[in-house]
Amino acid sequence: MNPYFVAGAVIAVALAGAGGYVKGTAHGKAEVQSAWDQERAKQAEEYAKAQAAAREKEQALQAQADQLRKESYEQIKDINARSDKLINSLRQRPERPTTSAGAVSSPTESCGGASGKELASRDAIFLAGYSADAARLQAALDTCVKQYEALRPK
Repeated sequence: MNPYFVAGAVIAVALAGAGGYVKGTAHGKAEVQSAWDQERAKQAEEYAKAQAAAREKEQALQAQADQLRKESYEQIKDINARSDKLINSLRQRPERPTTSAGAVSSPTESCGGASGKELASRDAIFLAGYSADAARLQAALDTCVKQYEALRPK
């Protein structure tokens, strides 16, 4: 056999193998890239759906929170109006009588104003304001509890 023929056959087989390898590698890369691109597209679509669902839930919860806050503001507004009206009416009460530092009161005098009927103006205004503060705090707490209950998983 001719040595050139053998060498040519070996070179031809080597070139065919190398060409097949290169073409197969390129095809394999394209196939893997295509599968990767499809998976990424699917993940992006699922992500977009999850984001849209989360946004809808967030907006519904925010609308509910806004409604609760509005109700709370109305309740606090009512508390403030009643408090102002009460404080204005209490301003007409007599002031606390002044006593000297060394004076001793009798038992009947020491209970003066205990029923609230004889309560001095400054004391009544303080108590009315204190009561209004407590009512505002209770309204804020009620709103907070309602918001928490709305968010808590069921």
